[in-house]
Amino acid sequence: MALSRLVALRLRAGHAGVQTRQKLQSTGKCLLQCLPSPYNQVFRNSSSLSNVPSPGGAAYGIFVAIATLGGGVYVCRTLHRDKSRFHDRLSTINSIRESIEQVEFREADTDKQEKQRGEAVLPSHVPFLLIGGGTASFAAARSIRAKDPGAKVLIVSDESDPPYMRPPLSKELWFSDDPYVTETLRFKQWNGKERSIFFQPPSFYVAPEELMSTEHGGVSVLTGKKVVHLDVRENKAKLDDGSHISYEKCLIATGGTPRSLPAIERASEDVKLRTTLFRRISDFRSLERLSSKVGSITIIGGGFLGSELACALGRRAQRSNLEVIQMFPESGNMGKVLPEYLSHWTTEKVKREGVNVISDAVVKSVSYKNGKLHISLKDGRQVETDHVVAAVGLEPNTELAKSAGLELDGDFGGYRVNAELQARNNVWVVSFARS
Repeated sequence: MALSRLVALRLRAGHAGVQTRQKLQSTGKCLLQCLPSPYNQVFRNSSSLSNVPSPGGAAYGIFVAIATLGGGVYVCRTLHRDKSRFHDRLSTINSIRESIEQVEFREADTDKQEKQRGEAVLPSHVPFLLIGGGTASFAAARSIRAKDPGAKVLIVSDESDPPYMRPPLSKELWFSDDPYVTETLRFKQWNGKERSIFFQPPSFYVAPEELMSTEHGGVSVLTGKKVVHLDVRENKAKLDDGSHISYEKCLIATGGTPRSLPAIERASEDVKLRTTLFRRISDFRSLERLSSKVGSITIIGGGFLGSELACALGRRAQRSNLEVIQMFPESGNMGKVLPEYLSHWTTEKVKREGVNVISDAVVKSVSYKNGKLHISLKDGRQVETDHVVAAVGLEPNTELAKSAGLELDGDFGGYRVNAELQARNNVWVVSFARS
């Protein structure tokens, strides 16, 4: 289209030039005839006027040159604009296509997972059954496989993820420069090397339905399932979906559940919705997202977890308008495990991280008013905040004790076991076990 415009311009320019030259020639002849100059005879006797370079010829050349140059500029500009529009439209089309492909991939992946879950046939019997998907279960599975490379181990976890390390959730992950750390869950170790919080990649594990048919054994993880009943006489475990799995040896490693405060348990649902009991990956993702949206976060608890989260959020608050408050009933951070002088030194370090530390604080009540949480302390002090993180310890998960007939320690909580952590024949307990 641009080329046709250029040709048309050149044709018009050429026609105009011819007309101009003809007019100039006729005008020149008239002037020569009318002027009584001796030079007229010379011009008349010499070649005709058409053979002499005339002002019309020069004007024609200039006009054609200008027209050609203008046409070229117009063509270049038109092509440049068309090219820019083409690239913009191509980028838009590619973005739309990538979005559609991502949606289709997610849908296909979800359908595949649902199909696999629907078709999966769990083993009815396993040599080693590990209840709980934490560090203790993974360490036990690794030890079993080290002693017996052909062992077949099944881990049953009520979490949606395979075994992972919990400490980085309150420490290293918060100091990562990766904007997608909540998805990658990778952090730098003390030696500068990067690794994932997961002990092993998904490819390490054997699918539960393939565990018993695997020639060289392996470790399987059954996620999103919970053992609700344990029959120690028949060596059988019942899952929350009604299925049963028999075992030869069983390990209970269910860990604990984060404790809440009585003041929060008595509070309204508005307070509970704005309270985090920090423990799992989902809690880290939720709190990380909240830290960039709310104006203040209050951490109740002065132990390791509470102090680690306070320092992590305090460091982040230095780059934003987030206010971080930490309160606890002791006189200093980690006052229950450190001597007084070291506890006070730790408190000063936490304050230097940008945390407002409130010591000797006993929570009396928590209410929700005018879009804020109001924390009332027993000494009359009041604290306003947007969100609360309760880090006041763990409650042992001992639900299986009743169905299995296992003894519990009335003074300290947890299961009663012997010196080898054995609670019953073929049943062992780790974490919160008392001998």
